[in-house]
Amino acid sequence: MSAFIVDGHEDIAMALLEDRQWDFGSPAGNGHGLSLPDAKRGGVGLILATIFATEGYWEDETVASIAERQVKLYSELLEKHSDDLFRVESRGDLALCQAGGPIGILHLMEGADPIRSPRDMKRWAERGVRIVGLAWNTGNRYCGGWDDTRGVTAAGRNLLAEMRRLKVIPDLSHLKPEAFDDVMSFDDGIVVASHSNAHALRGHRRNLTDEQIRAIADRDGLVGIVLYNAFLGEDPVTLETVLAHIQHMVDLVGTDHVGLGSDFDGGFTTAETPEGIDSVADLRRIGDGLEARGYASADVEKILGGNWMRVIRGALPP
Repeated sequence: MSAFIVDGHEDIAMALLEDRQWDFGSPAGNGHGLSLPDAKRGGVGLILATIFATEGYWEDETVASIAERQVKLYSELLEKHSDDLFRVESRGDLALCQAGGPIGILHLMEGADPIRSPRDMKRWAERGVRIVGLAWNTGNRYCGGWDDTRGVTAAGRNLLAEMRRLKVIPDLSHLKPEAFDDVMSFDDGIVVASHSNAHALRGHRRNLTDEQIRAIADRDGLVGIVLYNAFLGEDPVTLETVLAHIQHMVDLVGTDHVGLGSDFDGGFTTAETPEGIDSVADLRRIGDGLEARGYASADVEKILGGNWMRVIRGALPP
């Protein structure tokens, strides 16, 4: 089907840093799922492009330096491809994406390590960061990781308060249950899990329980389906596997709280994505599959992009 697509989690800068031979302006290949031509071909209208600078992941560079390098890479891409990409800065800009114009870019920070203090959040928001996950797999000063017993720290609560003031949305993907519960008990606004699947179908720690999915929906948030086979199921992983995770969430909370968060090219190649989904151009096949299951066009449009647009609109200035 032809539909407006929002991809809620793309690791573009990470892929550029890890593969210096890769060109975002050329069609995807060599294990990459991301490219500008494929995004255009597939109807992607808005991308949440990550800043991923968690402590300990990048060797021989500080968190601050790697975050700044990623910001610079995005600025260079926006300048180089100015006819096809632009930075979304207001709610009004979203109409440009929907009108078939250039693809909008906003940022999601995956792990809040680069935010030196809660006061620094304003600077990052002004640079396009509208969604923040407090921690990746490893803990930091704001939140515990999977290898320790901490939930959200006092500094993390201060950061959440500043995020709420600035309308920056908490991302609950990667948070262990204690931290998930801490965020939900502290913050009563919209939350998302940008790239997570259903634990009931795949019992991986990165996936969400039914209770967690319902809690996100109760806040008018959404869960972005991630297209990494390890989080989806046993081989063979196919489009039907992806649709089953979507169906499970829809059965729990309806069609208003499910979206896409591909996680391309976040540390895995297209050899580890579902059969037939070889780049972001294939995201539209998810819409085709939903229509084949009898979903109404309006509901397919919500899942492919409309739900993300609703959430993001509330995080932007007029």
